[in-house]
This record gives sequence, structure tokens and C-alpha cells, in this order.
Amino acid sequence: MTDAVPHQALYRRWRAQTFAQIVGQDAVVQTLRNGVRSDRVSHAVLFVGPRGTGKTSLARILAKALNCTDLQDGDACDRCDACVAIREGTTLDLVEIDAASNRGIEAIRELRERLPYPPGHLRRKIYILDEAHQITKDAWNALLKSIEEPPPFVTFMFASTEPSGFPAAILSRLQRYDVRRLTVPEIEGKLTRILAADDRQAEPEAIHLIAGLAAGGMRDAESMLDQLLSAAPERITEADVRELLGLADVEAVDAFVGALIAHDPASGIALLDALEERGRDPRTLLDQAVDRLRGRLIAALAASDPDLPAIADAARRLAAIDPTRAGIGGLRLQLELALFADASAAAAPTRPAPTARPTAAPPARIAVTEAPTALPAPSAPPMLTEAPGPSSTTTPEPPKAPPARRPAPTSEGRADSPPAASTPAPRPAATPEAGPGAADAASPDQSSTSPGPTSSLVHATPDPALAELLAAWPAIVAQLSQNPPTKPLITQCRPVAIEGNIVTLGFPEEQAFLKDAAERRKGVIEAGIGSVLGREVGVRCVVANVEIADPDPGLVLAEARRIFADDLIDVGEIT
Repeated sequence: MTDAVPHQALYRRWRAQTFAQIVGQDAVVQTLRNGVRSDRVSHAVLFVGPRGTGKTSLARILAKALNCTDLQDGDACDRCDACVAIREGTTLDLVEIDAASNRGIEAIRELRERLPYPPGHLRRKIYILDEAHQITKDAWNALLKSIEEPPPFVTFMFASTEPSGFPAAILSRLQRYDVRRLTVPEIEGKLTRILAADDRQAEPEAIHLIAGLAAGGMRDAESMLDQLLSAAPERITEADVRELLGLADVEAVDAFVGALIAHDPASGIALLDALEERGRDPRTLLDQAVDRLRGRLIAALAASDPDLPAIADAARRLAAIDPTRAGIGGLRLQLELALFADASAAAAPTRPAPTARPTAAPPARIAVTEAPTALPAPSAPPMLTEAPGPSSTTTPEPPKAPPARRPAPTSEGRADSPPAASTPAPRPAATPEAGPGAADAASPDQSSTSPGPTSSLVHATPDPALAELLAAWPAIVAQLSQNPPTKPLITQCRPVAIEGNIVTLGFPEEQAFLKDAAERRKGVIEAGIGSVLGREVGVRCVVANVEIADPDPGLVLAEARRIFADDLIDVGEIT
């Protein structure tokens, strides 16, 4: 009695063994076959692309082609001794290294010590390093010279999903091949061949659903099909796929999307409760809803559907959700909040409409200008960025008295009167006879709020939620400044918009690195803002057109004295 053959995963059984079996990478395959035919394959090759798209398979097939004794038009025969040894993994001349677990300098030194020895079985010695972007900087430095000038019988092959992790000096020495995501029809074709070979049946809708969920990765599709073949009956149905993978049915997704568009939180929350009782993952529902909304958005755009603005608004609310956010409520609370209409948008129509711009305009960006110091004011007016209003409805202001000279700031660093600002091109500029309030008269809904000792925020929309945030900003800055790692982040950003419970913070373009630092401390910033506003909020960090000038030297010195007190010492003047 012979032992039963152990089960082998589908993606291993159906791994491509020749260039002809590679699915969807025609450009890369043709280039490699031409290089093999003309013996012009580089000694160091890099395959880049998403997971499960054939990078490692291409490397192994190329290793076969370089050692094959019976080439078939630049492709490996997969029958000679060299091809069989590589396919079965019985040769020591093909070394495949998992760079994720052998990423240090010691592992690279061991590899480098083996390089001078010629191959014992094959024509060329092949080193395949998978997930090579995880190799450390010191290990790359140790391998650099070997990659640049390896022995004539050595070929390096690297596979990676993140080419940005490679040092520039390494990338310049590699011949790069980009492997693309596979299309749904390409994945469906291979899945159909697998089912036919195994004498199994599946509904076309089930195959299409699996191919779409794979997101361009053949290995993911084959793994899902393998799981379904083990659990499903003889014929795989679309319902089997949804049940096994935890997907919501089409009707439930459409109902949730309809509740989003109609701002119907009662129906949406009841639907979320029902899906949760059935064990459906909110993250999967979010992906399905985004995909469904995107399809409806494109269809509405093509048909000039009058519901297009409502569909786009629902898509924006879903796009603002952070699926990785942990804490109280988590993703479920964010989905529920997305069902509610924006409070600020609902309140906007009840306010008196300004004459110069419609109240339905979306929230404008906030420009940040610095309060004047004790030095003489510059001849040019201070910079102000404002969303331009409709020029057709703007009425020029009558001439008034010349503008008064702006007073110096008080001892607390605040100006006695708001700074005058020049208006954008569509709005007529104030004449020399205009009074000190001409700029404000030209924009009746403009207001300013001082967030700190040395800066002022000027906004151009009557958004009550934004006005509330600007009024509370000094307290927010004071609250978060008590945390030393967060203080330099909160003092260098400005609130630029608020949509529902999402606060958008803008960082200066010349200090874009602060945005990444703020992303890592998002939880602390959200907690600080929420404690001042009295409600839970989310934070989104962007690089915006905000300008933050250098603070008053006198204020900096006063702050230093407050912090360091008696620890300050006198420093002599350097001549």
C-alpha cells in the first residue's frame, strides 16, 4: 500500500515553469526571451511589482533559461537535467534567500564568501533574494562591490514589492523589470483552467467575484479558490464565496450605499447591526461600499445624473474614514457617523447669504499670516490666500479715507486692530482713499481669530464648526503643548477645514516632514483636540499653503526665561 500524496497548495502546483506559462506579463517576458536568445541578460536583475504577480516565478524561469541545454526560442525546455534540477530544488547552484529573515550584514558576508567558488552542476550560479527591500543599509554596503563586479559565472536576481527601499547606488547597478497587476479576465482565465483540470464546477459569477477580490494578484486568487474547493460542494456558487470570505451580499451593500446617499442613519445603523450579527467584517463592508460607490459615481457622471453631487458627497465621507484607527468605536463608529449629514453643511443655508459669494460654496482653505512685530511695516501688504468669489456678483466699494497706519503689537504680541489685507484678482482693490475697514467691507463674511501669541487665522467662510474650532485653537495649542513631543507639531500647523468629525490640519510646504511626524502621533492630537471641543474627533494631516513666520525675538526670550528660569547664564558677545 503506497502512502497518499500530501496535498499541495494550488499556487504551488500551478506555478508557471516556462515563460509561455506566465500570465499577463507579455512585455517583461518578451524582453527576457530576447535577452536570453542574444545572451545579453544582465548579471544583476530586479523584479518589482505587487504581491502574487509572478516576480519569483520569473526569476526561477530566467535561472532555468540561463542554464538550459535545449532552449526553445529563448524559453526553457523544462525537460533537461538543469531545468529539472532547478524545478525540483535539487541543485546547490541555485540559492534562494529570504531577505526578510536574512537581512543583516552577517548573512550577506556568508553569501559573499561563497561567491568565488564556481558552480558544480549548472552553467551559472544563481542567487535569488526575495523581499530584498528589507536588507539593511550596512548589508547593502557589504554587497555593493559584489553586485557591481561579480564573478563571470554569478547572476544576482532580486524580487521586491517596494523598490523605494533600495539604495540609489544599488538600483543604478540593477536591470529593472516592473511586473504589473493582473486584470480580472486574466485571472478568470487561469482559474477556469484550474477548475477544468481538477474536474470541478463553479458559477461564472463566483469566478468573477474571486478574481475581483484578488486585486490583481494571481496567488491570492488561487489561494481563495483552494479554500473554496476544500469547503464548498461540487459546484462553487457566488453565495459560497460570500459566506466563506465574510462578504456582505449585493443587496446589503446597495442598501448601505443608498442610506449613505440619502443621509438615512436609522436604516444604515440597522443594516450594520444585522451584518454584525451575521459575522460580517466592517472593513470588508467598507471596501465593498467604496467599490460600489465608485461604480455608481462613474455611471452617474456618464449619464449626467442629477444625483451626482449626493453620490460624490457620500464617496467623500467614506474616503475620510481611517480603517486602521483603533480605540473606542473604531471602524464601526466611523461608518455610523458617515451616515449622518454634515452638521456645518446643514446649518449653512440658515445663515444670511452674503452679497459677494453664495453660501453653498465648499469650505475654503485658511491662509495664515503673522501679526506685525515692532519693526516698521513692509511696503507690500501682508500675504492673504482666499477662495475667490464670483466676480459677476461683486460690487466695487466707494472711495473712502486713506488707510491708517497699523499699530505696533501690544506686550502680549497681539495687534490692536486686525491687519488690512489685499483682495484677490476677481475683487477690485481698495483705492488710496479707502478707509481702514475697506478690506473687511469688500468681504463681509471674513473674520479673524487669534490662535496664539504671534499669529492670526483669517478665514473666508461662515462655517460655524470651523469658527468654533478657530476660537478653541489657542486652548488646543496650550493643551497639546504640555506634551513635549507634540508641542513642535501643534505649534507649526493650522486648522484648514472641518468636515463632520474630521479636522484637517495644514502644515507648511517647506516643513512637510512635520506632517509625517504628526501622522505618527495622530492619537495624541485627536485626544487633545477632542478634550477641548468636548467631542470625539478625527485628524487628517495635509501639506497646505500656510505661512508661519519667525516669532518675535522678544517673545522667544520671554518664553525661554519662563521655561529655564534660573538656569539661564549670560553669554558674552562674539566679535
